[in-house]
Amino acid sequence: MKAGRLDAYFDYPVDPAKQATKVYGIDKGIFDNGKYSSVASEILKASAQAKVGDAKLTTLVQGGAPVDATTYNSSGHVAGGIGSVIPPLLFLAIFYVVILLLGNQMLTSTLEEKENRVTEMILTTLNPTTLIVGKVISLFIVGIVQMLVFALPVVIGYLFFRSSLNLPSLDLAHLQLDPWQMIVGALLLIGGFTLFTGTLVAVGAIMPTAKEAGQIFGVMMALIFVPFYGVSLIVSDPSAPIVQVFTFFPYSAPVTAMLRNGLHTLDPVSAVVVIVEQFVLGAIVLQLAVRLFRYGSIEYSKKVSLRTVLPTRAHDAATPTSGAASR
Repeated sequence: MKAGRLDAYFDYPVDPAKQATKVYGIDKGIFDNGKYSSVASEILKASAQAKVGDAKLTTLVQGGAPVDATTYNSSGHVAGGIGSVIPPLLFLAIFYVVILLLGNQMLTSTLEEKENRVTEMILTTLNPTTLIVGKVISLFIVGIVQMLVFALPVVIGYLFFRSSLNLPSLDLAHLQLDPWQMIVGALLLIGGFTLFTGTLVAVGAIMPTAKEAGQIFGVMMALIFVPFYGVSLIVSDPSAPIVQVFTFFPYSAPVTAMLRNGLHTLDPVSAVVVIVEQFVLGAIVLQLAVRLFRYGSIEYSKKVSLRTVLPTRAHDAATPTSGAASR
Protein backbone atom coordinates (compact mmCIF):
# COMPACT_ATOMS: atom_id res chain seq x y z
CA MET A 1 0.00 0.00 0.00
CA LYS A 2 2.74 2.47 0.89
CA ALA A 3 4.60 1.63 -2.32
CA GLY A 4 1.45 2.30 -4.33
CA ARG A 5 1.21 -1.16 -5.90
CA LEU A 6 -2.29 -1.77 -4.48
CA ASP A 7 -5.37 0.49 -4.33
CA ALA A 8 -6.87 -1.25 -1.30
CA TYR A 9 -6.17 -4.14 1.05
CA PHE A 10 -8.68 -5.81 3.39
CA ASP A 11 -7.45 -7.74 6.42
CA TYR A 12 -10.25 -9.96 7.79
CA PRO A 13 -9.75 -11.39 11.31
CA VAL A 14 -10.52 -14.95 12.38
CA ASP A 15 -13.70 -13.83 14.20
CA PRO A 16 -15.15 -10.78 12.32
CA ALA A 17 -18.06 -10.58 14.80
CA LYS A 18 -15.70 -9.71 17.68
CA GLN A 19 -12.62 -8.32 15.95
CA ALA A 20 -12.53 -5.35 13.60
CA THR A 21 -11.75 -5.76 9.92
CA LYS A 22 -8.75 -3.61 8.99
CA VAL A 23 -8.94 -1.71 5.73
CA TYR A 24 -5.99 -0.03 4.01
CA GLY A 25 -6.47 2.18 0.97
CA ILE A 26 -5.24 5.16 -1.01
CA ASP A 27 -6.68 8.43 0.23
CA LYS A 28 -9.57 9.40 -2.06
CA GLY A 29 -10.79 12.40 -0.08
CA ILE A 30 -13.00 12.74 2.95
CA PHE A 31 -16.18 11.92 1.03
CA ASP A 32 -14.90 8.97 -1.04
CA ASN A 33 -12.91 7.13 1.62
CA GLY A 34 -16.12 5.61 2.97
CA LYS A 35 -16.37 3.30 -0.04
CA TYR A 36 -13.59 1.11 1.38
CA SER A 37 -15.69 0.18 4.41
CA SER A 38 -18.71 -0.48 2.17
CA VAL A 39 -16.72 -2.84 -0.07
CA ALA A 40 -15.32 -4.65 2.97
CA SER A 41 -18.82 -5.16 4.37
CA GLU A 42 -20.20 -6.43 1.07
CA ILE A 43 -17.36 -8.94 0.70
CA LEU A 44 -18.02 -10.17 4.24
CA LYS A 45 -21.75 -10.56 3.53
CA ALA A 46 -21.06 -12.48 0.32
CA SER A 47 -18.67 -14.76 2.18
CA ALA A 48 -21.23 -15.42 4.93
CA GLN A 49 -23.93 -16.16 2.35
CA ALA A 50 -21.66 -18.65 0.61
CA LYS A 51 -20.94 -20.29 3.96
CA VAL A 52 -24.64 -20.60 4.80
CA GLY A 53 -25.45 -21.80 1.30
CA ASP A 54 -29.03 -20.47 1.32
CA ALA A 55 -29.88 -16.96 0.09
CA LYS A 56 -33.22 -16.93 1.94
CA LEU A 57 -31.64 -17.73 5.31
CA THR A 58 -29.00 -15.07 4.71
CA THR A 59 -31.70 -12.49 4.01
CA LEU A 60 -33.55 -13.42 7.19
CA VAL A 61 -30.40 -13.26 9.31
CA GLN A 62 -29.58 -9.81 7.91
CA GLY A 63 -33.07 -8.57 8.78
CA GLY A 64 -34.03 -7.92 5.16
CA ALA A 65 -37.38 -9.72 5.24
CA PRO A 66 -40.27 -7.45 4.11
CA VAL A 67 -43.00 -6.63 6.64
CA ASP A 68 -46.43 -5.21 5.74
CA ALA A 69 -48.07 -3.72 8.87
CA THR A 70 -51.73 -2.62 9.11
CA THR A 71 -52.99 -0.65 12.12
CA TYR A 72 -56.53 0.28 13.17
CA ASN A 73 -57.75 3.38 14.98
CA SER A 74 -60.22 3.50 17.87
CA SER A 75 -63.22 3.49 15.50
CA GLY A 76 -62.11 0.24 13.87
CA HIS A 77 -60.98 1.77 10.58
CA VAL A 78 -57.55 1.32 9.03
CA ALA A 79 -55.23 4.08 10.25
CA GLY A 80 -53.72 6.23 7.53
CA GLY A 81 -50.22 6.31 9.00
CA ILE A 82 -47.80 9.03 7.99
CA GLY A 83 -49.80 9.68 4.82
CA SER A 84 -52.73 11.00 6.87
CA VAL A 85 -50.51 13.10 9.17
CA ILE A 86 -48.66 15.17 6.58
CA PRO A 87 -51.62 17.06 4.96
CA PRO A 88 -53.08 18.59 8.17
CA LEU A 89 -49.60 19.42 9.49
CA LEU A 90 -49.05 21.60 6.41
CA PHE A 91 -51.28 24.20 8.10
CA LEU A 92 -48.85 24.26 11.03
CA ALA A 93 -45.94 24.80 8.63
CA ILE A 94 -47.84 27.63 6.91
CA PHE A 95 -48.59 29.23 10.29
CA TYR A 96 -44.91 29.26 11.25
CA VAL A 97 -43.79 30.57 7.88
CA VAL A 98 -46.34 33.41 7.89
CA ILE A 99 -45.70 34.46 11.50
CA LEU A 100 -41.91 34.32 11.21
CA LEU A 101 -41.83 36.16 7.88
CA LEU A 102 -44.47 38.77 8.70
CA GLY A 103 -44.28 39.04 12.50
CA ASN A 104 -42.01 42.06 12.49
CA GLN A 105 -44.05 43.66 9.73
CA MET A 106 -47.22 43.15 11.78
CA LEU A 107 -45.57 44.89 14.71
CA THR A 108 -44.29 47.87 12.75
CA SER A 109 -47.35 48.28 10.51
CA THR A 110 -48.72 50.98 12.83
CA LEU A 111 -45.42 52.09 14.35
CA GLU A 112 -44.02 53.36 11.07
CA GLU A 113 -46.95 55.73 10.55
CA LYS A 114 -46.74 56.75 14.19
CA GLU A 115 -43.03 57.53 14.04
CA ASN A 116 -43.44 59.36 10.73
CA ARG A 117 -46.17 61.58 12.28
CA VAL A 118 -48.69 60.84 9.52
CA THR A 119 -51.36 59.08 11.56
CA GLU A 120 -53.31 62.30 12.20
CA MET A 121 -53.72 62.86 8.47
CA ILE A 122 -54.74 59.24 7.93
CA LEU A 123 -57.36 59.31 10.67
CA THR A 124 -58.96 62.47 9.26
CA THR A 125 -59.99 60.58 6.14
CA LEU A 126 -60.16 56.93 7.23
CA ASN A 127 -61.96 55.05 9.97
CA PRO A 128 -59.47 53.38 12.39
CA THR A 129 -61.42 50.10 12.24
CA THR A 130 -61.19 50.05 8.45
CA LEU A 131 -57.48 50.82 8.66
CA ILE A 132 -56.64 48.06 11.16
CA VAL A 133 -58.79 45.40 9.47
CA GLY A 134 -57.31 46.40 6.12
CA LYS A 135 -53.82 45.96 7.53
CA VAL A 136 -54.65 42.48 8.83
CA ILE A 137 -56.14 41.39 5.49
CA SER A 138 -53.23 42.86 3.53
CA LEU A 139 -50.70 41.11 5.79
CA PHE A 140 -52.49 37.79 5.24
CA ILE A 141 -52.43 38.33 1.47
CA VAL A 142 -48.73 39.26 1.62
CA GLY A 143 -48.10 36.03 3.53
CA ILE A 144 -49.86 33.99 0.83
CA VAL A 145 -47.85 35.75 -1.89
CA GLN A 146 -44.59 35.08 -0.07
CA MET A 147 -45.44 31.40 0.34
CA LEU A 148 -46.22 31.18 -3.38
CA VAL A 149 -42.92 32.87 -4.20
CA PHE A 150 -41.06 30.25 -2.17
CA ALA A 151 -43.17 27.29 -3.34
CA LEU A 152 -43.52 27.95 -7.09
CA PRO A 153 -39.81 27.52 -7.99
CA VAL A 154 -39.76 24.21 -6.10
CA VAL A 155 -42.94 22.99 -7.81
CA ILE A 156 -41.76 24.09 -11.27
CA GLY A 157 -38.34 22.52 -10.73
CA TYR A 158 -39.89 19.24 -9.59
CA LEU A 159 -42.42 19.05 -12.44
CA PHE A 160 -40.23 20.12 -15.37
CA PHE A 161 -36.56 19.79 -14.31
CA ARG A 162 -36.61 16.82 -11.91
CA SER A 163 -34.21 14.68 -13.94
CA SER A 164 -31.69 17.45 -14.60
CA LEU A 165 -31.73 18.55 -10.93
CA ASN A 166 -31.59 14.93 -9.65
CA LEU A 167 -34.63 15.44 -7.44
CA PRO A 168 -36.09 12.32 -5.79
CA SER A 169 -39.47 11.06 -6.95
CA LEU A 170 -42.28 11.61 -4.44
CA ASP A 171 -45.19 9.21 -4.23
CA LEU A 172 -48.24 11.32 -3.34
CA ALA A 173 -50.65 8.40 -3.67
CA HIS A 174 -50.22 7.52 0.02
CA LEU A 175 -51.40 10.93 1.22
CA GLN A 176 -54.91 10.86 2.71
CA LEU A 177 -57.05 13.98 2.99
CA ASP A 178 -59.54 13.86 5.86
CA PRO A 179 -62.13 16.65 5.24
CA TRP A 180 -62.71 17.23 8.96
CA GLN A 181 -58.99 17.51 9.72
CA MET A 182 -58.39 19.86 6.79
CA ILE A 183 -61.30 22.12 7.80
CA VAL A 184 -60.15 22.21 11.44
CA GLY A 185 -56.56 22.94 10.35
CA ALA A 186 -57.65 25.79 8.08
CA LEU A 187 -59.85 27.37 10.77
CA LEU A 188 -57.08 27.08 13.38
CA LEU A 189 -54.66 28.71 10.95
CA ILE A 190 -56.99 31.65 10.24
CA GLY A 191 -58.00 32.09 13.88
CA GLY A 192 -54.43 31.90 15.17
CA PHE A 193 -53.21 34.31 12.52
CA THR A 194 -55.97 36.77 13.43
CA LEU A 195 -55.15 36.60 17.13
CA PHE A 196 -51.39 37.03 16.69
CA THR A 197 -51.77 39.77 14.09
CA GLY A 198 -54.25 41.71 16.23
CA THR A 199 -51.98 41.37 19.26
CA LEU A 200 -48.89 42.58 17.41
CA VAL A 201 -50.79 45.49 15.87
CA ALA A 202 -52.10 46.43 19.33
CA VAL A 203 -48.58 46.31 20.76
CA GLY A 204 -47.37 48.50 17.93
CA ALA A 205 -50.10 51.03 18.72
CA ILE A 206 -49.09 51.18 22.41
CA MET A 207 -45.32 51.51 22.04
CA PRO A 208 -43.75 54.81 20.95
CA THR A 209 -40.78 53.24 19.11
CA ALA A 210 -39.98 49.98 17.35
CA LYS A 211 -37.09 49.34 19.74
CA GLU A 212 -39.41 49.18 22.75
CA ALA A 213 -41.93 47.10 20.84
CA GLY A 214 -39.22 44.57 19.95
CA GLN A 215 -39.15 43.30 23.54
CA ILE A 216 -42.80 42.27 23.32
CA PHE A 217 -42.19 40.81 19.88
CA GLY A 218 -39.59 38.42 21.35
CA VAL A 219 -42.10 37.19 23.92
CA MET A 220 -44.76 36.62 21.26
CA MET A 221 -42.35 34.64 19.10
CA ALA A 222 -41.36 32.53 22.10
CA LEU A 223 -44.99 31.61 22.75
CA ILE A 224 -45.39 29.84 19.41
CA PHE A 225 -42.34 27.64 20.16
CA VAL A 226 -43.27 26.80 23.77
CA PRO A 227 -45.42 23.75 22.77
CA PHE A 228 -42.40 22.07 21.22
CA TYR A 229 -40.84 21.76 24.67
CA GLY A 230 -43.64 19.30 25.45
CA VAL A 231 -43.89 17.71 22.01
CA SER A 232 -43.05 14.27 23.42
CA LEU A 233 -46.07 14.48 25.73
CA ILE A 234 -48.25 15.85 22.94
CA VAL A 235 -47.40 12.79 20.87
CA SER A 236 -47.45 10.13 23.60
CA ASP A 237 -49.91 11.46 26.21
CA PRO A 238 -52.23 14.18 24.81
CA SER A 239 -54.41 14.02 27.95
CA ALA A 240 -51.56 15.20 30.19
CA PRO A 241 -52.35 18.42 32.15
CA ILE A 242 -49.55 20.45 30.54
CA VAL A 243 -50.77 19.42 27.08
CA GLN A 244 -54.28 20.56 27.98
CA VAL A 245 -52.89 23.90 29.16
CA PHE A 246 -51.01 24.34 25.89
CA THR A 247 -54.13 23.35 23.95
CA PHE A 248 -56.44 25.95 25.48
CA PHE A 249 -54.04 28.80 26.36
CA PRO A 250 -54.80 31.34 23.59
CA TYR A 251 -51.26 32.00 22.37
CA SER A 252 -50.04 28.39 22.43
CA ALA A 253 -53.36 26.93 21.29
CA PRO A 254 -52.87 27.32 17.50
CA VAL A 255 -49.61 25.38 17.41
CA THR A 256 -50.65 22.70 19.93
CA ALA A 257 -54.11 22.21 18.41
CA MET A 258 -52.77 22.00 14.83
CA LEU A 259 -50.14 19.51 15.98
CA ARG A 260 -52.72 17.37 17.77
CA ASN A 261 -55.07 17.68 14.80
CA GLY A 262 -52.40 16.25 12.53
CA LEU A 263 -51.72 13.41 14.99
CA HIS A 264 -55.45 12.54 15.28
CA THR A 265 -55.54 13.27 19.04
CA LEU A 266 -57.70 16.42 18.96
CA ASP A 267 -61.28 15.44 19.68
CA PRO A 268 -64.13 17.37 17.97
CA VAL A 269 -65.24 19.14 21.18
CA SER A 270 -61.74 20.45 21.92
CA ALA A 271 -61.33 21.46 18.28
CA VAL A 272 -64.55 23.50 18.33
CA VAL A 273 -63.63 25.12 21.67
CA VAL A 274 -60.17 26.15 20.45
CA ILE A 275 -61.49 27.47 17.12
CA VAL A 276 -64.20 29.54 18.83
CA GLU A 277 -61.66 30.79 21.36
CA GLN A 278 -59.25 31.91 18.63
CA PHE A 279 -61.88 33.76 16.60
CA VAL A 280 -63.57 35.40 19.61
CA LEU A 281 -60.31 36.53 21.18
CA GLY A 282 -59.04 37.59 17.78
CA ALA A 283 -62.11 39.82 17.29
CA ILE A 284 -61.71 41.27 20.80
CA VAL A 285 -58.01 41.97 20.28
CA LEU A 286 -58.71 43.61 16.93
CA GLN A 287 -61.28 45.92 18.57
CA LEU A 288 -58.75 46.69 21.30
CA ALA A 289 -56.09 47.37 18.66
CA VAL A 290 -58.42 49.86 16.97
CA ARG A 291 -59.04 51.66 20.25
CA LEU A 292 -55.36 51.66 21.11
CA PHE A 293 -54.49 53.01 17.68
CA ARG A 294 -56.90 55.93 18.15
CA TYR A 295 -55.16 56.99 21.34
CA GLY A 296 -51.65 55.88 20.43
CA SER A 297 -51.61 57.72 17.12
CA ILE A 298 -51.07 61.02 18.94
CA GLU A 299 -48.87 59.69 21.77
CA TYR A 300 -45.31 59.88 20.44
CA SER A 301 -43.16 60.05 23.56
CA LYS A 302 -44.51 57.37 25.94
CA LYS A 303 -46.52 54.20 26.10
CA VAL A 304 -50.29 54.39 25.94
CA SER A 305 -51.93 53.65 29.28
CA LEU A 306 -54.65 51.02 29.22
CA ARG A 307 -56.45 53.01 31.91
CA THR A 308 -56.81 55.82 29.41
CA VAL A 309 -58.06 53.53 26.68
CA LEU A 310 -60.37 51.52 28.96
CA PRO A 311 -61.73 54.05 31.49
CA THR A 312 -63.51 52.93 34.63
CA ARG A 313 -67.22 53.39 35.19
CA ALA A 314 -66.60 56.14 37.67
CA HIS A 315 -64.51 57.97 35.13
CA ASP A 316 -67.19 57.47 32.46
CA ALA A 317 -69.89 58.78 34.78
CA ALA A 318 -67.87 61.82 35.71
CA THR A 319 -67.00 62.75 32.15
CA PRO A 320 -70.47 64.08 31.04
CA THR A 321 -70.80 66.17 34.17
CA SER A 322 -67.47 67.80 33.72
CA GLY A 323 -68.27 68.36 30.06
CA ALA A 324 -71.60 70.03 30.89
CA ALA A 325 -69.93 72.20 33.47
CA SER A 326 -67.37 73.37 30.97
CA ARG A 327 -70.10 74.23 28.51
